[in-house]
Amino acid sequence: MLSDYTGLGRNAYKVNRPLTPEEKASRLSKDRPWTDESPNDEALLIKINSVYMEIADRWYWQKGQVQLFFLCFVATFFISPLFLLTTSLKRDAGVGEWLVLAFIFIISWGAAWAIWKGMRMEIFAYTHYPIRLNRKNRMVYAFRTDGTVIRAPWDELFLHIGEGTVPTVGTTYDIRAHVLDEDGVTVKDTFTLAYPGFLTGKNDLPRLMRVGEYVRRYMEEPDGVKKNAEYSMLFNPVEGRREGLHWSLIRAFAPSSRYPWLQLLFSMVFSLFFLGRWMTMLTCKVPVWPEEIEEECKIEVDDPYWKDASNNPKFGFLEGPWLVICVLTGLAVLAWVLVRYSPLSLLFSG
Repeated sequence: MLSDYTGLGRNAYKVNRPLTPEEKASRLSKDRPWTDESPNDEALLIKINSVYMEIADRWYWQKGQVQLFFLCFVATFFISPLFLLTTSLKRDAGVGEWLVLAFIFIISWGAAWAIWKGMRMEIFAYTHYPIRLNRKNRMVYAFRTDGTVIRAPWDELFLHIGEGTVPTVGTTYDIRAHVLDEDGVTVKDTFTLAYPGFLTGKNDLPRLMRVGEYVRRYMEEPDGVKKNAEYSMLFNPVEGRREGLHWSLIRAFAPSSRYPWLQLLFSMVFSLFFLGRWMTMLTCKVPVWPEEIEEECKIEVDDPYWKDASNNPKFGFLEGPWLVICVLTGLAVLAWVLVRYSPLSLLFSG
């Protein structure tokens, strides 16, 4: 599994603890650039203006990516024992076989329950967990996974390069923000400030620093608003609503957006990503900022740097009809595989 759910659910960040030596050593200074390369928003932006910039959380790009895989496991652990049960009934099994079958039922359904708990990290939660950076009042607001909001002064945040672990990749990196206690060393709260999708280890650190610099530049540089607004052309259409079906499709096939032939070749996998993302979004609530935060983030109607999803460019063939072709191809292949090889075919076969 390539997804990195560091800080989500049971892997939540540890707080009420002192800063570690590694965190202190990887601290990032806000008063100087973090990279010599051009900053990049990594398609995390929701909106930008002269007062604040809003970005999506670290888990948004992969939302729903593993749900259907988990669902397949759940189905397998539920259906396989049923298949064994029907077979045993046909053969008039003995006491020993029934005891073994009872043991398999307990283990399989226990595993299915554990997998369901893993799925609950995403479903029936929030569509995304936005982060809002207000350069006027120097405040940062970040949605927690329980729907509450972190409020912290930008100038007091402790920023450093954090680490996570993905079984198939190894160590991944993010720019992590700590809210410290008055003693300056005790971590009271934590959230990820920047994390580009599809990180594959230490070699991707330059990408991380580019998106981190995009955020830092907005808050620190006099012309940061102008530069970021001029650079950013694509905004996630999620403000006050769930993303649409088309956007879920674009996001699901995004890993190979530069190589359309790969989108078709791996269309079954990407179609699973799409179904998982779409179904997950349907179960989730849309985050709503508290009224007092909206009051603190009021902007002028004629703000020259106000940009959001309404400014997105018109999509062409590769972002529209081509993705429809790919997803229909992928779903057709998936249907054929399920009909031919799924546990359901075994259960209802003669």
